[in-house]
Amino acid sequence: MARRQERKEQITEYRQKQILDAALAVFSRKGYGEATIPDIAREAGVAVGTIYNYYQSKRDLLVSIANTYVVTAPFLNLLGKAGEVDEKTFIRSVIENRLNWGFENIERILFVFTEILRDPELRQQFAEQVLASVLQFPEKFFKAEIASGDFRRMNYRLIVRAMVGMVIGFIILRKLEGEKSPAEGLNSRKLAAELADFVLEGLQARKV
Repeated sequence: MARRQERKEQITEYRQKQILDAALAVFSRKGYGEATIPDIAREAGVAVGTIYNYYQSKRDLLVSIANTYVVTAPFLNLLGKAGEVDEKTFIRSVIENRLNWGFENIERILFVFTEILRDPELRQQFAEQVLASVLQFPEKFFKAEIASGDFRRMNYRLIVRAMVGMVIGFIILRKLEGEKSPAEGLNSRKLAAELADFVLEGLQARKV
């Protein structure tokens, strides 16, 4: 019985990935507005009804793409370790993870965010279903560090968003500057260490 359930879950996971990969390909080629569920079904090689077995609408598909390709499983696992390691290790690891992801997926990032920003309802759905669940982990971490006195008293929710903005902006700037970027030639571990030091210098409480 357990083996049958495991097999069913594997099939579901495979089918969902198959559909999301197809949706991303169609959205990228035709644009979110012009793409249709039948287009996605043809790309995936499945019946239209199969897509509706897993996703309620085209909007639901785009949010699921964001949740799968932007909020990756390794990243969530990393966030779940907040509090288990020292602050420098945690911040550096998070930044390094996002840099690696961003440098490899810049086109997907820009496409997904652009489409989400176009649609107020989609933007709200993404904020409630994806962002809120992700931001709670670093918020909890920074709140605890401030309460312990290790970090100076600041609005921990603003700190998290400033870090996110810094990393996303860094990824985009590196793409825009290309070979002229000061980050060119540096591996993501070195870059993450530099940025983590920059963050920590501003956050650490001044010892008297």
